[in-house]
Amino acid sequence: MGNGASAAKRRKSMGAWLSSESENPFEIAFVKKERACLRNSFQPFGVERSSRATMLKMPKLGGHIARFADCLDQLTNMIGYTENLLGAWQLARRIGRAHSQQMFLEMNQNEQTNYFAIVGNAFIDEFIPYLTGVKEELDEDKKRLRFASAYSVTMITDVWRRFFTILVAQITHNFEEGRIKRSEIASQEHYNH
Repeated sequence: MGNGASAAKRRKSMGAWLSSESENPFEIAFVKKERACLRNSFQPFGVERSSRATMLKMPKLGGHIARFADCLDQLTNMIGYTENLLGAWQLARRIGRAHSQQMFLEMNQNEQTNYFAIVGNAFIDEFIPYLTGVKEELDEDKKRLRFASAYSVTMITDVWRRFFTILVAQITHNFEEGRIKRSEIASQEHYNH
């Protein structure tokens, strides 16, 4: 009887990265059809005009856009194709923690200026209309939406808006946790010296 109780206690103490799946916002926010909609409606626009190798050689923004497009591709695959919702959640959290090491964000990110929300809102305003077909690229760059008839413009808009809202919330939350942790480590090192 004691073994079962200690096993449960051990599982709880393993860390936040293994939290209960019931806390996973990707699992809570999307039903199976909506997860499939994310994957099937995802089509990067503009970023594929140059090869990934060329983009990575461009100034910082080009490489960052290429990496973000890869990240969106990976997240939509995890959520909509392989249904690895825990992996998608961990990836979103890892992105936030990784950005806590960026000096510009560490110095300038605050409640009034949330750069993750600014980028997320730009994607909601500019990216979703291309996914729904409301805005179209030039014919030579245009791709057909896979399984377009299965999803309405309203559904695609709603699903992607929720996706970016969750992504921004997870990145922001984990960025703040990472920043606090780095600050605590720095103050301990300063105190010890």
